[in-house]
Amino acid sequence: MNKAALAEPICVANRTVLEVSNVKPGDLVVIQGAGAIGILCMLMAKISGAGTIIMTGTGIDKHRLEIARQLGAHHTINIQEENPLELIRSLGDGYGADLVVDCTGVSAALQQAMEFIRPLGTITKVGWGPQPMNFSLDPLVAKAARIQASFSHTYGTWERTLTLISSGLLDLEPILGGVYPIEDWKTAFEQMECGNHIKSVIRIK
Repeated sequence: MNKAALAEPICVANRTVLEVSNVKPGDLVVIQGAGAIGILCMLMAKISGAGTIIMTGTGIDKHRLEIARQLGAHHTINIQEENPLELIRSLGDGYGADLVVDCTGVSAALQQAMEFIRPLGTITKVGWGPQPMNFSLDPLVAKAARIQASFSHTYGTWERTLTLISSGLLDLEPILGGVYPIEDWKTAFEQMECGNHIKSVIRIK
């Protein structure tokens, strides 16, 4: 029953990666942001046959990045300690990622994504954020790369997601954190905010 709490974010990840981004077997995929949506996008890339998956996060994401690695990310990087660009360019043919999924909503992540992406590659932005963009999109033009957005989901997405959950293809247990009664809602959110949980579950009864 607790897994049902992940149905909606799985729908978001499903639409972002499977329906909008069209991951192909063997692709080099970078997922920016190790929250619930980021890790679920990583799982979608994995079942799509991505050849190499890199997940980035920050210091607060240490536990989340460990879980991402456990669930199938080939490389996890704390961007506050190292630049993923060197690793990305060392893989495959050296031209960069086929797909970058920005799950952070931070403008600086989009700027990084333009460095990570290969010519003719795709950046899919699903994260929201209030910061203005104080940089040029010209690197995107120079690579003839595509930037697109993914938002919410459709009825069809829900049908496919529920089938996917019931199939057992997704290992969801590591994503679920503590289970809290409704009275402890604040603690449940705080545990996610500080990085101890990817997703807390709140029970009404």
